[in-house]
Amino acid sequence: MPDTIAALARRLARLERRVTALERARRAPYPPWRDLPLTGDTAVPDPAQPPQMRANLWDTLEFSGRIGLTGGRAADGAAIALLPEGYWPSVPRTIPVASDANRRELHLDLDPKGGVTLRVQDGGSVKATWLSLDSASCRIDGDAEE
Repeated sequence: MPDTIAALARRLARLERRVTALERARRAPYPPWRDLPLTGDTAVPDPAQPPQMRANLWDTLEFSGRIGLTGGRAADGAAIALLPEGYWPSVPRTIPVASDANRRELHLDLDPKGGVTLRVQDGGSVKATWLSLDSASCRIDGDAEE
């Protein structure tokens, strides 16, 4: 019986957090986009599509824009950007990104200290000149249970 009560209490607490987040989101507008601080051999290839991010009210980090790879290659493990404090995920996250790389998937690894690292499928490097962040997102919180 105590296990059942404890399980119900945990479910109720999760439900209350979700209701609070939804009420907060209903009242407030979406936060504005802010520029993503780039590092390494990266650039902004199109001023009309700068790499940007925002943390919405549902603890989701959203990305938009493009990152140019100045060397013309996407290298596994290359530092791409550094997230500002307050935008760091509580656990490591991996998000897929689009690019002009031929036949190899690219991902961004986000670590809990704010580092953004490029990952190439099967390691190594591949010819690529840009990464698209449009529609890329991940959760900031570490709560795996819904």
